[in-house]
Amino acid sequence: MSFYKLDSEAPAQFAAAALSLAEPLLREELTTSQIPAPAQIAPWALAFAAQAPNPADTPMNRGVGRIVFLHDPTQFDTWGSNMRVIAYGKSPLENDLGIEEDVAHFWWARLMQALRMHGAQYSHEAGTVTKMTSTGMGTLSNDPNSSEVEMRASWSPQSDELGPHLAAWQDLIAAMAGYGMDGEGVTRLTVNQ
Repeated sequence: MSFYKLDSEAPAQFAAAALSLAEPLLREELTTSQIPAPAQIAPWALAFAAQAPNPADTPMNRGVGRIVFLHDPTQFDTWGSNMRVIAYGKSPLENDLGIEEDVAHFWWARLMQALRMHGAQYSHEAGTVTKMTSTGMGTLSNDPNSSEVEMRASWSPQSDELGPHLAAWQDLIAAMAGYGMDGEGVTRLTVNQ
């Protein structure tokens, strides 16, 4: 029994790769759940969302993200594999960090570090990191400036073990929320029945 549902008609390779997600180590600081996968990118997909809720009583989460595992046998020449991972993460930044030039390189390096740390085998990595700063105008001019960082990344798994990719993405979202990369709390995901 696993924490997600996969189409029973999924190809054997993708179904076997998804089995490595059956008992991944997930960060207890994050709330993680399966979400509907995009239907137009690949014939087979599995998607998850995670967030690190803000302990303050506000609607803003400290870190949020999504990850999608794709399988398309026709994409090998483009992807370098018949599987692809698409990941997204977003978090508020301290205002002084929002203006730093190296924020983008810092977060990209954190993702690469997390993938290596979990032994994820990958190639064809690509992505963007966007830094945004908001300044209130008019009646909002007294509001403090706010900044956030947003990462969109993709890479191609070079093995059928998807668990390390999920664990690395979990570490990235936790780090974006201010937790350590090495896991201040890691717990096994339980099955919702």
